[in-house]
Amino acid sequence: MTCYRITRLKALDSDKIKEIGERMRETIEAMGADFIDVAEDNDGNMVVVARYPDESTMEAATATAQGAFGQMITQGAADGSSIDQWNGEVIMSF
Repeated sequence: MTCYRITRLKALDSDKIKEIGERMRETIEAMGADFIDVAEDNDGNMVVVARYPDESTMEAATATAQGAFGQMITQGAADGSSIDQWNGEVIMSF
């Protein structure tokens, strides 16, 4: 069943987050997600929405996702205390 991992965070440096994402593009694309979108509001709040074909693919991608967020934190691009993650399965689509 299709699964989502949604992560919210506070960007301290949006450009650096984009740079980190671009450097990791091939690795991230190989995680098996159907898509990963990153959105930001005018206050620097970001949300990362990742859709996976199933829970096992999502779980297999966990280490890579943690590595990406870890780089964002250690490089001062994101506030580590702001990271909030939610996972869930699709129960209905329109």
